[in-house]
Amino acid sequence: MKRLAPLALLMLALSLVACNFSYIAPRATPIQTAQPTPSPRPVAAITPSPTPAASGQAAVPQVGVSFIRFYFYDTDPFQPETIFQDFAASGVQMYRHLVKADLTWRNIEPLDNQWRFELADSVIFDSPLPFIATLFDYSYTSGTPPWCTDSAEFQKTLGEEAQDYLDHVLERYGPYVKYWELGNEMEHWRAADPGDDGRGTETLPACVPPDGFSPEEQGRFLAQAAQYIRERDPDAVIIMPGMIGMSGYSLDTWLAGVIEGGGSDWFDVVNYHYYGPWQRYPRLRADLTAFLLAHGIDDKPIWATETGTTSSPTLTERTDYPNSPEEQAADVFRRIVAAWGAGDQLVLWHTYIGSPDNPQNVWREYGLREADGSAKPALYSFRLLTAELVPFRQVEAIDIERGGPNIYRITTQEGVVKFVVWGEGTFTVPPNIGQMTEVVPDGAGHFAWQSISPGQEITLTDTPRLLKP
Repeated sequence: MKRLAPLALLMLALSLVACNFSYIAPRATPIQTAQPTPSPRPVAAITPSPTPAASGQAAVPQVGVSFIRFYFYDTDPFQPETIFQDFAASGVQMYRHLVKADLTWRNIEPLDNQWRFELADSVIFDSPLPFIATLFDYSYTSGTPPWCTDSAEFQKTLGEEAQDYLDHVLERYGPYVKYWELGNEMEHWRAADPGDDGRGTETLPACVPPDGFSPEEQGRFLAQAAQYIRERDPDAVIIMPGMIGMSGYSLDTWLAGVIEGGGSDWFDVVNYHYYGPWQRYPRLRADLTAFLLAHGIDDKPIWATETGTTSSPTLTERTDYPNSPEEQAADVFRRIVAAWGAGDQLVLWHTYIGSPDNPQNVWREYGLREADGSAKPALYSFRLLTAELVPFRQVEAIDIERGGPNIYRITTQEGVVKFVVWGEGTFTVPPNIGQMTEVVPDGAGHFAWQSISPGQEITLTDTPRLLKP
C-alpha cells in the first residue's frame, strides 16, 4: 500500500476522485539528504473555474494530462500548489512527465554521484494524485549513465551505475510511486542503427553504441530493469515505454523485437501515443488490437499516455484540419472518447501548459493552457468531459465510420447513459435523452445546452455533441 501525505489525502477528497538475471551489487553510495523544498508561493495567475470535478473516483485513473512543466518559469502557473489546485478543478486523475521534477536519470544524477532530489521531492512527497514516474530517459533509454561521452562505454544491460540509480530512486520514492514507466519512445534508437537513413541522428546522445541498440537488445534491458524494480517493490506496476505510434515500425519492428528479446511478462501495461488526425485513429487502433491478440497479450490494460492537437494554424506536421483553438477543443472529445471506446483504460492529453507559438518549435501550442498559463477553449472542453463522463462504467463504440457517423454511448459510474456523436450523417436521439451541447465552448468558456426530444434527427458535424438525460 503506497503512502500518501496528509495534503494528498485532502486533495483527493477535494478533487473527487520473469526473467532471472544475475544480481550485481550496487555501489555502496549513501543517499544524500534532499535540499529544502521551496517555500509555498501564493496562488495568483491561475484561478480555477467553478466547474465541478466528477464525483467519485474510478479504481484506476481514466483521464489525465501529460508533460507538466513544474518550475519551468518562476511564476505561479508553474508552481506545484497552483497546478494541483487546477488539477482538482479540472477533474485530472493522473499526470505524467514532470519535466524538471521528473525522475529521469539526468535529472536525479546528472554527474556521477551528484544527486539532485529537491524538485522531485517538492512535487512527489505532497502529490494529491497518482502519477507515472518515467525512468531513465524520455527518448534514449539504456543502462548508460547520462555523463557518458565515450561510445565504447555504452551499456546495453542493467549495469552497476544503472542499478545504483534505481536503488536511489526506489529507496527515496518507492513509497510514493505505484506506476513506473521504463523509458519513453525508444523507437528513436533506430537513428543509431548502422546503415539507417539518418533520421533523428541530430538528437542522438553523446554516448551512442557503434553497432546500434536493437529492439531485441532493448527488450532484454527492459526486462532486467523491470525485474530489478519488482524485487524491491513487489507492488510496482510496470508500464512499457510509450510507443511513438501504432503502425509500421512501432508495432511490427520495435514492439515485436522487444517481445522477442525480453518477453512480455516484464510489463503490466501497454502504452502508446497518437498525434495524427482523428479520422485515422480507429483503423490504427484496430492494428494495435490485432497485434496484441496475435501475440497473446490482449489481456493487458492499454494506456494512451500522449494524445493531443496543436491550436496553431501554422503547425501542420501532425494534423491540419486546419488547426485552430476550436479544433483543438473538439479533439479533446474526438481523441479521448474514441480511445476509451477502443478499450483504453487511461488517456492522457498532451499537454497541460503549452509552449509559445514560436515558428521554430514543432511542439508549440499543444497545451490546455497557453504558455503564460491562461485558459484555452480546450481546457473548458476537458473540464466538460471530466465533469460529465468521468468516472465511467463503460464506453461503447456504437458506430465508427470514416466519412460517416461516430457514435459513442457512455455509461457513467452512477449508471447514467450519455452519448457523444460527431462525423457525417444523422443521429436519432435515443429514449431518455433530453439535452445536448456542442463540446466547443463560447468565448467565455461556457456551453449552450439545448432541449432535444427522443426520436429527433440531428445532423452531425465534425464538432462533437454531448447528449444526456
